[in-house]
Amino acid sequence: MTLWKLIAKEILHRKSRFAQGVLAVVVAVGCFTGSGALLRAYDIGTREILAAKQAETEQRMAELEDDMRKATLKLGFNMAILPKPQAVEDWHAEGYGVEYMPEEYVQRLAQSRLLTVRHLLPTLQQRIKWPEQGRTIILIGTRGEVPDAHGSTTKPLVQPVADGTAVVGYHLHQDLGLAEGDRMVLMGREFIVADRRQERGTEDDITVWISLGEAQELLQKRGLINAILALECVCTEGALPVVREEIGRVLPDTQVIWQEPKALARAEARAKAAASARATLQREAEHRVRLRRQAEAIAATLVQQHM
Repeated sequence: MTLWKLIAKEILHRKSRFAQGVLAVVVAVGCFTGSGALLRAYDIGTREILAAKQAETEQRMAELEDDMRKATLKLGFNMAILPKPQAVEDWHAEGYGVEYMPEEYVQRLAQSRLLTVRHLLPTLQQRIKWPEQGRTIILIGTRGEVPDAHGSTTKPLVQPVADGTAVVGYHLHQDLGLAEGDRMVLMGREFIVADRRQERGTEDDITVWISLGEAQELLQKRGLINAILALECVCTEGALPVVREEIGRVLPDTQVIWQEPKALARAEARAKAAASARATLQREAEHRVRLRRQAEAIAATLVQQHM
């Protein structure tokens, strides 16, 4: 009797047990095959989910960067470069400095290929008595922003004031009834009102802006300024020590102070949002790994139970 005949007789003799054995093997193979297919499908789904979340996170970060850039531009200049002898508390208290530095300092900065700041604007600012009107105002002399050595084509934050013209703060043009195109006399010199500012609720409301050269002549500060306003580059993410170090190498006898604390708060908020987005993505990846391990454990248990 051959081996195959013996196997056949044994199967016929133990039909029930043979059927149960075959069924167990089929179930075990099915569980193993099905579990493998489910795990492969889970891995594919995990990669797709994480890729989609990564793309969503990158898009949100790009939008956040753009919003931060726009918000920072709306805030305007967020730092001031002052002469080192200038007392910072006095500058904050008065809104301008009483120490001066050469106007050509701004050219040095512009030609030094700074990486941390943009939009350099030299200014001369002083609180004065407007003799023709008998009232105290703030006089600011300004010029066009100085192009940097990078050849940046970004739109200037402020427009230059042309010689012979003046930009007048809200309370001044309201009280004096000044309209655009009107002539006004300031410290014996005639100016044409080029623009009238909207109400801001700050000292800007009692400020007159004229060209830097004319302000230097009226204040007898020819060739001098008392501040260089600048905008910190977004890429530095509020790293003020880096800005100070870079500017200090070019102009060692100056100091850098924040002009707008909100800019720092917004930069910190941006950094926190970025960290939160990355942490969320990391948690999602770790969660998917844990679920995968649980699925593997369940699959292994099912196969063992049916072996």
